[in-house]
Amino acid sequence: MGGPFAWNGTYGMLTPAQQCALHTARFMHDHGVSQEALCEIALACYANAQRNPRALRFGKPLTREAYHASRWIVRPFHLYDCCPENDGAAAVVVTTAERARDLPHRPAPILAAASGLGPAYGAFDQATLGSAHYQQVGKHLWENAGCRPEDVDVAQFYENFTGQVLMALCEMGFTTPDGVEEFVSGGRLVGPDAAFPFNTSGGNLGEAYIHGFELVNESVRQIRGTSTCQVKSVERALVVAGPGYCPGSAVLFGDPT
Repeated sequence: MGGPFAWNGTYGMLTPAQQCALHTARFMHDHGVSQEALCEIALACYANAQRNPRALRFGKPLTREAYHASRWIVRPFHLYDCCPENDGAAAVVVTTAERARDLPHRPAPILAAASGLGPAYGAFDQATLGSAHYQQVGKHLWENAGCRPEDVDVAQFYENFTGQVLMALCEMGFTTPDGVEEFVSGGRLVGPDAAFPFNTSGGNLGEAYIHGFELVNESVRQIRGTSTCQVKSVERALVVAGPGYCPGSAVLFGDPT
């Protein structure tokens, strides 16, 4: 083994769940975040999946009691904090604005995109633990878009594990680490009329794990008005891809009108 795995692999740290759990545990410890915040992410994804007949978890709702009763995978992740493994596919067509006007479906213009490397992932030192490494991505995206997080109408956050969503919400500018538990609690992420419409197709946890690509499709549906969990008057739809690993990226779609 070479690189970081030469140091952690020999002690059994081999899987993404183990790696992301370490970051999540540090984040929760530093900011007083409870297990309930992770639970809220899982519950929201499963609840929104109940509106989506395509979803892997359609017809299989999750309760708070079932979440807490599920087995540990690696603390602080229960079974339902982890995305499934499944087969599937997703695709998009990217073309010019001029060509898109002649196509049968309503286009979803790309308003802005950003990617960023952040600190080297895998060192697990004091400087990198407890972060999704998205500060640079967020800064560049909002600069490129000419708008702010509060201007987003619906957001799709990649959740291979629930903890990375909490960190990415903070680093993308939607809330602060000390306020993130309140931000996600009380059903604020559930349904088309949510205070913060989130992972409306069910996300990686509830719809399917297509490495987050299905989140792009769902954002396009929201712009077109064809989602099974359609938010009213969507002008901006955000996708945040792969928090917890770097490089990371985000894209903002807009209303063509």
